[in-house]
Amino acid sequence: MIGSSNLLPKVPVGKRKKSKLRSSVATTLTRFSQETDGNMSFLAIAGSVMMMVFGGVGIDMIHAELERTRLQNTLDRAVLSAADLEQRLDPELVVQDFLTKMNMDGASTSVSVSTGLNYKTVTAESQSIFPANFLQMIGIDQLQATAASQAEERISNIEISLILDISGSMGANQKIENLRTAATEFVETVIDEDDTGLTTISIIPYNATVNLGPVVSEYYTLSDEHDVSDCAIFPDEDFYSRGISPSETLQRLSHFDPYSLDVNTTETPYSWCPVDEYGSIIAHSADEDELVAHIASLGAGGNTAIDLGMKWGVALLDPSARPAINAMISDGHIIAEAAGRPAAYDSPDALKIAVVMTDGMNTTQYDLAPEYASGMSNIWIDDQGDNDPTNDRFSHLVNDVSGTSNDVYYWDHERNNALSMRYQNEPDDGSDAVQMSNAEVFARWGTRAFGQKFFRTPYYDGYVSYNEYYNAYYAYEPIVTGNEADERLSNICAQARDADITVFAIGFEAPDEGQEAMRDCASSPAHYFPVEGLEISDAFNSIARTINQLRLTQ
Repeated sequence: MIGSSNLLPKVPVGKRKKSKLRSSVATTLTRFSQETDGNMSFLAIAGSVMMMVFGGVGIDMIHAELERTRLQNTLDRAVLSAADLEQRLDPELVVQDFLTKMNMDGASTSVSVSTGLNYKTVTAESQSIFPANFLQMIGIDQLQATAASQAEERISNIEISLILDISGSMGANQKIENLRTAATEFVETVIDEDDTGLTTISIIPYNATVNLGPVVSEYYTLSDEHDVSDCAIFPDEDFYSRGISPSETLQRLSHFDPYSLDVNTTETPYSWCPVDEYGSIIAHSADEDELVAHIASLGAGGNTAIDLGMKWGVALLDPSARPAINAMISDGHIIAEAAGRPAAYDSPDALKIAVVMTDGMNTTQYDLAPEYASGMSNIWIDDQGDNDPTNDRFSHLVNDVSGTSNDVYYWDHERNNALSMRYQNEPDDGSDAVQMSNAEVFARWGTRAFGQKFFRTPYYDGYVSYNEYYNAYYAYEPIVTGNEADERLSNICAQARDADITVFAIGFEAPDEGQEAMRDCASSPAHYFPVEGLEISDAFNSIARTINQLRLTQ
C-alpha cells in the first residue's frame, strides 16, 4: 500500500489551500441556511428599515406642522394690520408684505375685503407647498401647509361716558390743562365724522357735585324746593343700581354758597352747584366740535365726589336713560342716529365704556341743613317797587310772638342808627314787604354773608343766641363723608362691571386713597392707569386705541 501511494497524482500546495477555503465557505453557508437563529437578523433588518421610514414620516409631519403654524401666525398678524381702519394701503399688499418678510412669498394667497361705514373685515387664505424628505420613500414628493384668518375692526354702537375730575386740586401744576389736551385727543381719536351717530360720548364733569345743566335737567325730574341750579343727591342704596329713571323724582341739592362773605350781593358768586352750563353734562353726543369746546371750557374748583360722577356716567349707559335720550333727540339736542341708546346690555353690537379719572380722593359732601333746605325763611324783602335789586331793604324776624303784634323784626338797613331803630314790630315797609323763601335767601347770599347780615348784630344785641348765629353762618351740613363716598363709588363700579361695562380708571397724580379707589373701580389691573404730568395723554390715547380695538373673528 505504501508503495502504491506513490502512484497518486500530487496536488500543489496552493491549490490545496483554495480547495479548503471553498469547502469552509460552503460549509458555513450550509450551516447558516440550516440553523434557525439566523432568521432574527432578517426581521431586525426589515424592522430597522420600517422604523427609518416611519421616523422619517414623523419628521416630515413635524416639519409640515411647523410650517403651518408659521404660516398661520404670519397670516393672523397680516390681516390684523390690513383690517386697521387707519390702514391706507391695499389689504392684499399688506398681507403679501408680511409673507414676504417671513420668506413665505411663494405661498399661494387669496385676500378678500369687506368694508362699510363703520367697519373693515379682511379675510385671507394661504397655501404653501414644499418638498418632502423621507415621505419620498413611499411616493409622496410634496407637502402643503394651509392657513385661513379673518380680522375685523368695527366701530359699532359704541357708547362712552367720559367722567372728568374738575375739582380744585386740578388747578395745580398744569393738571387741568393737561387733562383738556388728553381728553380732546381722546375725542378726536374715537369720534369719526364719517361714522356719524355710531360712536357717542357723554361728558360728565364732577367736583363736589354733578351739574345736569339747563338741557339734561329738563329730561329728568328734580324736586321743586328751588329751580336755581340742577344738581341731585342720592341715598346710599341708589349706588347698588345702575339706572336713574327720568320720571322718578330726584332730590335736588340745595342751592347755596358756603364761601362768600359779601353781604351786598344780589346773587351768590360761588354757588355749590353751578347755575349755568359750566361743567354740565353732555349726553350721547357725536359732535366732535361740541365735545371739544365743552372740554376746553372746563376749569378747576370745589371738592371731589367721584361717586356722583360715576353714578351719572353709568346711568347714561343704562337703558333706563333711553326715554330721556329719545326726548332729547326729538328736541334736536342729540342727533337722530343715536335713537335707541343706551342699547340693551345684551345687544350683540353694543360696546359700553366708562372712563373715570381723578387727581384726588373723595371728600365730604354737603347740603343745607334741613331748617334751611326748603320752606319759608324769617327774612322779609322790600323791593322798593322797582327792578333794581341794589336798593332792596330787608328785615329779619328775630322774635315771633304768635297771635300778637309784638313780633320783633331786625331792620338791616337801620343797623347804624340808634338801637331802638334797629328793631321794630313790623318788617321794613310794613305790609309791602314780602317774606322770602329759603331758596331765595340762599340764592342771594352765601351762608356766611347770611349769618353776618342778619344774625351778627342781633346776637350782640341779645336777640338771638350764639348757636343761632353759628348755625346761620354755617347753614350747611355734611351728608356724605369721604369714606362713605368711597364705598358708594365701589358699589356703583361693581354694578357697572357686572353689566359688562368696561371701566377704565385713571389716577392722575392722585394720593394713595384716590389711586386705590381707581384701582378698585377698574375692570381689571390692565384697565387702571396711574399717571403723572403729560402721561395722562398716553393713558387716554391707549384707552382710545383699545376702544377702536381689532378683533380676530376666525
